[in-house]
Amino acid sequence: MKKSIMFVLLCCFTFGLTTAAMSQLYFEDNFDNPSKSEDKWVPLWGTWEFKDKEYHQLKNDSNCMSIVADDYWDEEWNDYTYEVRGNKISGAEGFLIMFRLQGLMNPRGKVLEDHPPRMQKQAQLEYWWNLGGWGNSRSQIETWGVSKAGANSTHTIDTGDWYDIKIINTPTGYTLIINDEELPKINDNSRDGVGRIGLGTWSTLAKYEDVLVYGPDGPLPVNPKGKVATAWGFLKAGR
Repeated sequence: MKKSIMFVLLCCFTFGLTTAAMSQLYFEDNFDNPSKSEDKWVPLWGTWEFKDKEYHQLKNDSNCMSIVADDYWDEEWNDYTYEVRGNKISGAEGFLIMFRLQGLMNPRGKVLEDHPPRMQKQAQLEYWWNLGGWGNSRSQIETWGVSKAGANSTHTIDTGDWYDIKIINTPTGYTLIINDEELPKINDNSRDGVGRIGLGTWSTLAKYEDVLVYGPDGPLPVNPKGKVATAWGFLKAGR
């Protein structure tokens, strides 16, 4: 009888620890399985292909965009870290890393594909980190739906190199990080930071891998000693 009680107590204690240390992995795609990835993304313009465990955009045109589908995004998420790796294949510029997306994206002269249903009912809000824009001369956040552009820097994008890109988005602002270099935080409480993520290019062919979005408590549980689970390394590598 005592052993049974001890077993129940141990199970409850373990469950409590596990629950307290739940991960906040909101979205991930390492593109290992193209059929699953197809369900997660909605291309709006460009030639988007899943190949070599990566997401390729292969149209040398402006305003090429692909955004996360409704079934993989919660409209209440406004405190998240967005990570992705990008590699420029060829072209004039670099990457468009999209976040805080609501409503219909700016077409800029293109006939965009249908947006996810929920977005079609929202007022427009569009942010992207234009890395290597303006002929690969500089980088900056651009916005539509609000007048809050900024975060100017001199970052350019070299063809064939992989870049680790991170955006820490909160209800009151966001922080940009490229290859572990952190830019000053931008204060911006527009619509409390709500909005989904996406990928894009402008007059550039590029490929992306290891997309990860997680909440402020991190993508994986933390063990009782405060160390992140070792599985994180495997998840990030996506291999």
